[in-house]
Amino acid sequence: MRILYLEDDQDNLALIGRVAHMHGDELVTVETPDDALAELQIDPFDLIIVDIALGPDVMDGLEFAAYLRDNGLQTPIIAITAYDFDEYRHRSAEIGTQYHIVKPVAIEDLVAVLDEFRV
Repeated sequence: MRILYLEDDQDNLALIGRVAHMHGDELVTVETPDDALAELQIDPFDLIIVDIALGPDVMDGLEFAAYLRDNGLQTPIIAITAYDFDEYRHRSAEIGTQYHIVKPVAIEDLVAVLDEFRV
């Protein structure tokens, strides 16, 4: 499976990277929405994972997911965040993400979620 992961934290990138590579997935990591858009222009992805809090100078992960949906992209999206707020869960659902995951996430839980998208 080909996964695009928008995340600005190196520790989180490493965790998802280990899980993806253990299962033979191709993981492309980017740190900004602009970089993610550039990757989406190159080749399609089977799954997109977006961190919600990306920093003060860029749109957040949910804004990015909404932008993708507003522009017709139907690729499954998982929102991941360290903040367990109902507001984020509601926004994730409204945007149409398939999952809203709160960090830290157990590896076995992450594997189970990713398995749902493997063909």
